[in-house]
Amino acid sequence: MSLDQLEPIRALLLSRRGEEITLEARRARFEAQAASAPLPPDVTFEPCQFAPGLWAVPPAPEPGCAIAWLHGGAFVLGSPTSWRHFAARLAKAARMRVLLPDYRLTPEHPFPAALDDAVAVLRHLRGQRQRVVLGGDSAGANLAAAAVQCAPDAAPTAVWLLSPYLDLTHSGGSVVSRADRDPFVDPTTMPGTAATYLAGADPADPRASPLFGPVERFPPTLIQVGSDETLFDDARRFADRLPDCVFQEWVGMIHAWPLFPVEEGDWAIAQGAAFARRALGI
Repeated sequence: MSLDQLEPIRALLLSRRGEEITLEARRARFEAQAASAPLPPDVTFEPCQFAPGLWAVPPAPEPGCAIAWLHGGAFVLGSPTSWRHFAARLAKAARMRVLLPDYRLTPEHPFPAALDDAVAVLRHLRGQRQRVVLGGDSAGANLAAAAVQCAPDAAPTAVWLLSPYLDLTHSGGSVVSRADRDPFVDPTTMPGTAATYLAGADPADPRASPLFGPVERFPPTLIQVGSDETLFDDARRFADRLPDCVFQEWVGMIHAWPLFPVEEGDWAIAQGAAFARRALGI
């Protein structure tokens, strides 16, 4: 176990609780930190031709299939550039092309703009007869789940949700019971996060909170969540509703831990990649 590797990460995240910083500065700091992560030399990046975004391309990728990954960032930050390191690791593990759509962020483009972008990408890939695993982390997992529910005619082969943020009403008990265990997601900021994204829309709208959306036709799904996550109950309750779900609780892990340089992050990516390959029949 690499729990010791998490301690400095926990300390850094906790040190930023309650800081006064503009969204512009927060975005710039996030992108700068992400840019410092080294990229594997054998993964290349290509612009997406049909929508804003980037492809991560490993050596000799499997033909006719792809993983489309919607990045997290509380709907307000993140980009294909800042998720390149994660996508490169995933592309190598899965030996598949990984698409990072550059969906629109709020507050410039509030709900449902990001969801519309996710649905458009999914429809295009399925229209090209690509075998697709649709995934996402945190807010990106929200968009992935909602896109499947909103476009059942273009459903992916499988879905992979990492640390999903699925309930913008924040009704899960872990929002309170695990608040002191997750240094990443601060419950005191969650209402503001939801309000910024929704811009007056109903937080119980299933398009915004896919926990409450239809699941009868949902594809096979992998859900990975850390045991210390504030959002643990979002993941657990959604898994309980799905017709075909592999639920993985990662002991001692915090929100979106595979984004950080910890061994369990590499293991989670490896298991997600194996799930994607099995789902696609590879």
